[in-house]
Amino acid sequence: MKLVFAADFITLGLFNPFFPVWLAHQGLDADAISLVLGLQIALRALSVPLVLKLADASRERAFVLMGSAFGAALVVNLLFVSSGLAAILVSTVLLALVWAPLIPITDAVALAGQRRLGADYGRARLWGSIAFIAANVSGGLLIGTFGAGSIPALLLAAFVIAAAFSCFTPRLGRPRRASALADAGPGEPAGLPKLPKLRRRLVPGADIGRLVPAMAALALVQASHAMLYGFGAILWTGLGYAPLTIGIFWGTGVVVEIVLFRFGSGLIARFGPRGLLVAGAAAGVLRWSLMTGDAGVGGFVALQALHGFTFGASWLALQATIAAHVPEERLGAAQGLGFLFQTGLMAGATLLSGPAYEAFGQGAFAGMALIAALALLVAPFYPQRADIGGATRESR
Repeated sequence: MKLVFAADFITLGLFNPFFPVWLAHQGLDADAISLVLGLQIALRALSVPLVLKLADASRERAFVLMGSAFGAALVVNLLFVSSGLAAILVSTVLLALVWAPLIPITDAVALAGQRRLGADYGRARLWGSIAFIAANVSGGLLIGTFGAGSIPALLLAAFVIAAAFSCFTPRLGRPRRASALADAGPGEPAGLPKLPKLRRRLVPGADIGRLVPAMAALALVQASHAMLYGFGAILWTGLGYAPLTIGIFWGTGVVVEIVLFRFGSGLIARFGPRGLLVAGAAAGVLRWSLMTGDAGVGGFVALQALHGFTFGASWLALQATIAAHVPEERLGAAQGLGFLFQTGLMAGATLLSGPAYEAFGQGAFAGMALIAALALLVAPFYPQRADIGGATRESR
């Protein structure tokens, strides 16, 4: 899984920081950039739960993952012939629909391997973070040399790599039921009230009442990144920082994220998922509050280091919660439900980021601090259980 995670995150490490730069290079203003980014995020919410439900029902999740990777490698070529808002919007949305399930399916396979084989999710996932840093720095160096017009070619190379390495995804076979969770019955665990039909279909057998606060809290922390993802590189470029320096800014935060993933199991055992969530949300309030001015190279490096908490800690918290409460045969559906929460809030925050950036410039980051603060209000309802599911019947 290390190679698969690494290849997946090369694509993300180029797209997140530099795709908005390409949009600006194509002549789009802040409102148009937020529309393109926000709409593709919103439409991911439609495709990912459906594809992950298909992955759960398939004979082999790895094949669905490969389909997503190879599809994205084909669709990304549309960027080369896209000019103007309408064409760019169509090509970006199509890319998002095909690409979006890639990492959630990888997470589902990794969690199944953790439960069935005793693999460490965090240690596998950290290789994705390492690849993200490499893509940040190398991408910044190459864009500084060849210009923003080279970004589609870099993305194509990244997606080809992801497609190639998706072929190495472990074949675990049909998803298997985790006995400790599934024995509560074919519907919801004993003692839960009757749930709406849609939620039972999304994650049957899961303690939905305990999952929803976790997913909502993580989604709020993730949505607070919208201004950074949409306009961080544009902001830093306007302040006079070179593409390589911007790549270093992005990579710095992921270094701390790598440390968190490396020691994730121990941190979860010591502080619990709720503790990690609170740390991530509090770091978000601090980070975005201080992003409202030019902090200089050293200051921005320090603020970006907080990404290890705003993203890494909160992400580990959710994955631990899913692993503890969701039967293995529904891990894909649980990832899809979490993705639905995240993309919904992220899409809304991204759509608002363009007008906010036009109106307030850097001051718009104060709004991101408020979003992170909302996650702290949800934290008391976050489930604290941190054990990882239990043995499958096959492992007995």
